[in-house]
Amino acid sequence: MQSPDAIAELARIWKRYEGDPDGAIHAITETAARALKVARASVWLLSEDATEMTCVDLYEAAEHRHSAGVVLRSVDFPQYFAAMLEEETIAAEDAHTDPRTSEFSKPYLGPLGIGAMLDAPIRTGLRLVGVLCHEHIGPTRVWGLGDAKDAAFLASLASLTLELKHRAMREALLAATLESTGEGILASDDKSVLAYNQRFLDMWKLDAKAMRSFEGVRNYISARTAMSGLVGAANEAFAGEAGESIDVLELDDGRVFERASRPQLMGPKVVGRVWSFRDITAQRRAEAALRASEAKMRDLAIRDGLTGLFNRRHVLELLNEAIARSLVAGERISIGLVDLDYFKKVNDELGHLVGDAVLRDFAKQLMQRFRASDHVGRYGGEEFLVVLRGANTSAAARIFDEVRRGFHTREFGDVPKYTFSAGIAELGVDGADAMELLGRADVRLYEAKRLGRDRTISG
Repeated sequence: MQSPDAIAELARIWKRYEGDPDGAIHAITETAARALKVARASVWLLSEDATEMTCVDLYEAAEHRHSAGVVLRSVDFPQYFAAMLEEETIAAEDAHTDPRTSEFSKPYLGPLGIGAMLDAPIRTGLRLVGVLCHEHIGPTRVWGLGDAKDAAFLASLASLTLELKHRAMREALLAATLESTGEGILASDDKSVLAYNQRFLDMWKLDAKAMRSFEGVRNYISARTAMSGLVGAANEAFAGEAGESIDVLELDDGRVFERASRPQLMGPKVVGRVWSFRDITAQRRAEAALRASEAKMRDLAIRDGLTGLFNRRHVLELLNEAIARSLVAGERISIGLVDLDYFKKVNDELGHLVGDAVLRDFAKQLMQRFRASDHVGRYGGEEFLVVLRGANTSAAARIFDEVRRGFHTREFGDVPKYTFSAGIAELGVDGADAMELLGRADVRLYEAKRLGRDRTISG
């Protein structure tokens, strides 16, 4: 289990590290040293190619000293790097003989008197980014399940801190540090409350007088949650059910508790049940923030930074997917390769800032004027690609002509008036794959330019 004093101290001082990820890492290593009672705790970051690890903070408890900068290379410690990349906790009770850590014996462990190591992986999203290392000075040490749990918890805080540092997620870091350090405990038989702790009262906002009636307590809790889980679990216990369960209770005030339910046995007979409640509200918010961040990163990977449209790589992927579906379902597919007319003149005469505004305006118009089932992407420069599902050449040309007529009558606002040209190609008529379609559409786009621009050529 986590050391209450160490974790409570971390929670108490955390506010001062808002906006200070480096200070937060220092706080985590100091807490790790106290919580696991080790002389040295450190955070190491893995390079992108996984060939090096750099120490971003080493805390030495005896000297109360922080340092950084040491680099480990996989070529020097191949067994350790191989074990680390398995992304499992490395619990080396005898670090000198454990094959995962024995490479450190002569150059590192021996001179410093380190006998045991416990390294917990640090991940951001689904990617391993480093380790939180705990080093025991002295003889061998048996690492228990509680040690591994503490290390994993602190590594998760380090993960959120690093995520914040690289993605400016201050709210996610704050939410993670608010994770509760204690559990509310309630024990009962089928009629009365047998035991409880102060944390239980605080979590449920009860006083000691309310604990005189178990029926009153469970009815109060059931009324505060979205499910009558306590009543159901109690009924199971009183009916003789010996199973254990873990579930989640959502309270009417927005908090979320994880509840573990365990039977109390006297021989084979169930005589009562113990519930433990843990406040996971901050954890849920942090997970939501991380999911949102990961979704944003995924979106950034497929979007053009200037226009917000799909980028070239992704719109071509969507085109190939549409072609593959068409081969199975027989759906018609047409594409339009679009180019802004005289765009170079806009950049040369009015500047690139105005040119960028025109590109953004055109992207907005395309998104508004094409269907949600169509795919619109920036193909490159002032060229755009539209994939029209369920449309033949004639239908595609008609749609582009309607868009063009809308441009002739629209208000351009803060951007100069502009026009566009387009070349259209249809799957099965002008080509059997993406490259053939794009080639044919490009030829027709060039023809539209040659004939005077502001027009669509479809055949």
